[in-house]
Amino acid sequence: MRRDPLTRRSFVRMTGLASVAAQSKWLHAAVGSDRWTDLASSRRPRFAFVGATGPNEGVHLFAIENERWSLRQIVRSAAPVSLALHPSSRTLYVLNEISEFQGLPTGSVEAYRIDKSTRQLDLLGRQALSLSATMPRHLAVSPDGKSLAVAVHGGGAYNLLPILEDGQLGRVRSILKETGSGPANGHQETAHPQSIVFDPTGSRFIAADLGSDRVSVLSVEDGLGALVRHTMPPGSGPRNLALHPNGQLLVVDHALDGSLSLLRYDSATGTITKRGPRFHGPFGSALAIDPSGDFLYAAGPAELNVWRIKPSIGALTRLQSQPMEKEVTAIVPHPNGSRIFAVTSKGVLRIKFDVWSEKQKSSALMAAVNGARCLAIL
Repeated sequence: MRRDPLTRRSFVRMTGLASVAAQSKWLHAAVGSDRWTDLASSRRPRFAFVGATGPNEGVHLFAIENERWSLRQIVRSAAPVSLALHPSSRTLYVLNEISEFQGLPTGSVEAYRIDKSTRQLDLLGRQALSLSATMPRHLAVSPDGKSLAVAVHGGGAYNLLPILEDGQLGRVRSILKETGSGPANGHQETAHPQSIVFDPTGSRFIAADLGSDRVSVLSVEDGLGALVRHTMPPGSGPRNLALHPNGQLLVVDHALDGSLSLLRYDSATGTITKRGPRFHGPFGSALAIDPSGDFLYAAGPAELNVWRIKPSIGALTRLQSQPMEKEVTAIVPHPNGSRIFAVTSKGVLRIKFDVWSEKQKSSALMAAVNGARCLAIL
């Protein structure tokens, strides 16, 4: 048969581009625009859980269809400040930022079964934290789905709870009481743990303590134990943590001086060392790294910053700084990149960026929930 030379050249060009695409994250990001990301339907968000305080207190379930969010359920919950999904996606855990539960001075954690078809929530149980573990701030589930860790602001401690086979929570099995203080009056009279992130091994988690100006690595294998204490600048107030997908770059924001720190984390040994310079600005409200590892999102009291990450050398390049009408309290990057979901007191914003420059293309209020504090995407 006679072959058309133009068709052959087109075919060669196409296969060449395919080879480049396999080697280039940026080309993948380029075709990660709306038309191509829609093809990756298995990674598209289907449901969202929004925790809110105030008059709308509770967990709000939204179904996501063609980027339209529809409210499906509201579950009453006391001051939900942090949400975490079990790795199986069958259970949602909700942290209650309260100072009293069942007549005792403690916070609590709730476990909800997620219906397989409707994704509606059904309460499995509510578990008390340890005594004096009041006003907890953040929770995280271990990669193997067997443990749940909590950072407690009011009691200055960390709690570790077992996750049972049916998703319910057992009683607190280990407690680590923190000590220490800092120079900032009114904020650092004592330890105030703020956030937690498990490392890739799942046998340890990294924790930020605003009150004592330190980032710690804690073991969970034989109960909670401190492995590493890394001191941060006095009066800086470490608040949020973001661990790069490579498990080696750790980003810390500081609520009291508004700075951003880059640290080197060794997941093999659980050690932390300084990696890069500190960045000064209005940071300390929310922090997240894109699943691709290419971008860092850091929010301050009135603005959102976008950075490009060079993980091999631990460098950041600021791409954009944009004002925000309300303070961002949580950031969840979209699984396909090029956009994020940002939580403010008005609800959940979807912010799209240009995939080449990361400049904002559009912003839309996806879920109007007054008093929104936290978000989990399924």
